Amino acid sequence: MIGRIRGPLISREATEVMVEAGGVGYRLQVSAATAASLPALEEEVILWVTTRFREDLIQLYGFADRREQEMFLRLLKISGVGPKLAFAIIAGGDVSRLEGLLIEGEVDELCKLPGVGKKLSKRLILELGEVLKKELGDDYRAGQALADGWETAVNREIERELLAALEALGYHRQEVEKIVVQKLGEHPGAGTEALLKQVLRELHRG
Repeated sequence: MIGRIRGPLISREATEVMVEAGGVGYRLQVSAATAASLPALEEEVILWVTTRFREDLIQLYGFADRREQEMFLRLLKISGVGPKLAFAIIAGGDVSRLEGLLIEGEVDELCKLPGVGKKLSKRLILELGEVLKKELGDDYRAGQALADGWETAVNREIERELLAALEALGYHRQEVEKIVVQKLGEHPGAGTEALLKQVLRELHRG
């Protein structure tokens, strides 16, 4: 079972990429958020992998962020939700917002997501809402208390990690801080590793 893959990005499309590892090219389905965070072709990429078996096919799903992968797996456990619909539900990339809608029981807001009707919306809330509330606890309440997503406690920690990593690479805090905040806002829910690559790409572009 493949849990994570690391290697050069060989090809990319809207919903599928190919990553080479050990001389083998692996095709992976990716979400919109992961696709947006990918580096240029031939650059190294690291993706968390979920493997799904069908009668005539082994399908790999890749995620730049571990939390997005965890939400994907949670959604697959819900009756009536397959990989395609799970990807559509998390297409916005803001896992924190989706968690909030489930915890707060926002039926109407969930119905605005692609492929989600009122019946499925209520099922998602019933099966995931309370579980998430217990798991996240104080982290969720702390996040709700802040107006901007990037100002949550989690994102502030990621910002500190990014700045520390960039300073270790020889960059001055003053020259990178603005770009770090910008990328945090552009890619809500992304992990430190994926965001660092985005920041470095922006710096090299400049």
